[in-house]
Order: sequence, then structure tokens, then C-alpha cells
Amino acid sequence: MAAKVIEAIRGLERDRFRAMVDGNGQLLEELLSESVSFVHTNGKRETKQQFIDAITAGRRRYRQIEVQSQDVVVVGRETCVVTGRALIEMEANNGALLFPIAYTSIQTQQDGQWRLVAWQATRCAVE
Repeated sequence: MAAKVIEAIRGLERDRFRAMVDGNGQLLEELLSESVSFVHTNGKRETKQQFIDAITAGRRRYRQIEVQSQDVVVVGRETCVVTGRALIEMEANNGALLFPIAYTSIQTQQDGQWRLVAWQATRCAVE
């Protein structure tokens, strides 16, 4: 059972990162909880709508998100805590920004569907 849940959560994380790169607001709408708290590497906190709007309007452009490591811990029946490291490539006004992050995301069951309820990322030193 846990192995199936872990695989499903890994898939949802992949889907969310792909939607962020593709600017797919509709998929992000489905994957994020209404009450999601999104805390970026600069400490800025966004609501679901602010996060989706920034991506779909092109104010935030992800070129690539490459997961380097990822651990999924199942907590009870309805919650999973995901910790990982990823390499983020973003488009900035003066070219591309490339930086590694460490992140924690919390996925929970809402109305029978897994949704992201919290995300917090920290920029890491390049190793």
C-alpha cells in the first residue's frame, strides 16, 4: 500500500514541476489545494491564485526543474511529506538563472484526491 502511495506522490510531484515549466495553469489548479501555502527561495509567500497567475501571465518562467533526490514519507492515511533537492532553471530578464534548491512539500488527501497543501524551498550553495 505505502509503495503505491509513494509512487503516486512522486508522479504528482513530477506533474506539478512539468506544469510549472509548461505554464499549465489548469493542471496546477487541479494539483494545488485551495489553501496551499507556497514559500519561495526568497522567502516570498504566495497563495494558489498568486502562484498560478505569476506562471500563466509569464511573470515567472521556469525553463527546467530537475529533481536530483526525493524522499516521500507517508504520514497516516492522508498525508505525505516530500523532501528533496532540485536544480531550477528560470528565465530572467538578463538570461537564465540556474540554482539548486532543497524543498519540502506536503501532499494531503482532499475529497479523495491528493493535493499540495504546502511548499517551502531554500536556495542551496552549489556543491
